[in-house]
Amino acid sequence: MKSTESDNSGVSEVVGVMIMITVTLILAGFVLISANSVTSTHEKPISSTVTATEIKDYDIIFDNVYGEPFTLDRIGISLSISERPIQSIMLSGSDSSLFQSYSGDGIIVLGGRFKLLSEYDDKTGWGEFVLNSGEHLDYSVYDMKTNTLMSTGRIAGK
Repeated sequence: MKSTESDNSGVSEVVGVMIMITVTLILAGFVLISANSVTSTHEKPISSTVTATEIKDYDIIFDNVYGEPFTLDRIGISLSISERPIQSIMLSGSDSSLFQSYSGDGIIVLGGRFKLLSEYDDKTGWGEFVLNSGEHLDYSVYDMKTNTLMSTGRIAGK
């Protein structure tokens, strides 16, 4: 006589398919995360405080008073005159004719200095933007790669 009982001790086909789908999704997630981290170019903002300390021979002297080193080609400085706030200018550190490091290598370390060179020999200015005697210059220093404000301040004209 033949037995009519079936052997149900194995895993159901539905459970097997669910396990395969779960493993596939987990692997796809790892591949996506890996690919995203390889192609990601997140730039860390410069963490430094830059202060204008003096105007010497019509050039503005800046000091890195706190934070990490940075290169001049990465920064930009926005200037405006307190007494004439409508007039402003943005200067890029990548313009080596305007920015000069005291070290000569374009790297400003903690305690390092750089000059923003005036285009004139007898006044502080760039193009039509000219700082007159007795006026106050407001400045903002930016990390140009991340569009992050590094520091702001004010210095009296010569």
